[in-house]
Amino acid sequence: MKQPDLGKRIAELRKAKGLTQDELVQKCNLNVRTLQRIESGDVTPRSYTMRLIFAALEYDIHETSGTSTNLLLNAGHIILSGWHHAFRLLRNLFDFRTNAVTKALILAIAVLIIVVSLSFAYSAGVRSHERMIIREKLLQTCSNSKFTKWFNSGQIDSISIRYKENACMMADNSQTTFNRKGIHDHFLNLYNRGLRFSKLKSTFLTISDSIAVDRGEWSVSLDSIVVATGTYMTQWRYMKGKWLDENEMSKSDVLPPSK
Repeated sequence: MKQPDLGKRIAELRKAKGLTQDELVQKCNLNVRTLQRIESGDVTPRSYTMRLIFAALEYDIHETSGTSTNLLLNAGHIILSGWHHAFRLLRNLFDFRTNAVTKALILAIAVLIIVVSLSFAYSAGVRSHERMIIREKLLQTCSNSKFTKWFNSGQIDSISIRYKENACMMADNSQTTFNRKGIHDHFLNLYNRGLRFSKLKSTFLTISDSIAVDRGEWSVSLDSIVVATGTYMTQWRYMKGKWLDENEMSKSDVLPPSK
């Protein structure tokens, strides 16, 4: 049913139910101005809006579209006719009794297009699979839960091996540590001072084929009391089949001693 008949039908059903326009819009969560324009035939509602209105009026919406079956049948007939026509063309193309050279050329071009398309699809699939593997390796390598477990149990070697040999770590824009050994000693010093990580959470992670950037939040405790919190940003690089921490920056906020 189209406008304006649709709008008239909705108005008739609403009045038959004894509903005002305000009452109906409250039932179907619409704007009263929208209902007024629909009933006056100024606008054609979306199918979703129609379903809301007819549901509120307890009316079977399928009764308003009696020609749906015919439309589906016509569409099916058109599709079948198209397939029959395509089949006849294809059968004629493989009949080399006429225009053999032209048809052979067309078939060769078609085969070439199919081969190239399949090659591109295969390459895209391979690249997608490789990216998935690369991403999975990063998530395993930069796991914050593993870092926390290793640090809090004193396994500093397991942490430092994640860094490049010439990695750089900057804390609070002042204390800078270069190379893997220096970073190892930095974490070992923190551990020996009794500090333990109580929170290490990633809040943003972006990954390309060879570089990834991870940002997050952390907090450390001393004797089970949180003494400092902060944020970090880490740049990872994919090299020789594995991810290594290349650059790392950390900003901390020392908390006042608890009373």
